[in-house]
Amino acid sequence: MIRYIIPCVLLALGGCATQPETSETVWVVVKSVYSADELGQSFNSSAAKRFADAGFNEKDISAGRLLKVACGLGTDYTWGSYAYLPPGVAVKSGDVVRLRIDEPATDDRPGMNPVVDRVERFNYPGSLQAYRYIPDWKERNLFLNFERIPLAREQERRYIISHGAYVIKCRQNQ
Repeated sequence: MIRYIIPCVLLALGGCATQPETSETVWVVVKSVYSADELGQSFNSSAAKRFADAGFNEKDISAGRLLKVACGLGTDYTWGSYAYLPPGVAVKSGDVVRLRIDEPATDDRPGMNPVVDRVERFNYPGSLQAYRYIPDWKERNLFLNFERIPLAREQERRYIISHGAYVIKCRQNQ
């Protein structure tokens, strides 16, 4: 019996996604461009401290250089990091950018990593709703009251569904 359990456990662990590692470049969605008001809120105090400790100031905040970013590693795991833009680059929430991992995140502390550039050739948001509600599901004799929202051909294989949303995959070559 034990000889069947060990291979199953190893197979399950082999399917786990690994976090981005130092010097790796990944695609991420901009979840938030921090404003001074946002960083002043108590629930963002750790982000404000991390940015201040890294040498960022009010000028950087007002220029929109400080971000929270995320990407999908698996169906149950969305990875996140704090990020900063190069001077003169502007982004908005939902944009897809490439992030170089200088400081990997841990489970209890997000990393602080530089944005390399925008992903110009991909003109879609980095996070989308993956399912829609079907109000007349009973009348249509459907088993479920929701359905997956299809992606455009150019979007296929670029996202992972994580917690009910399409989230841009960290590693685009997988």
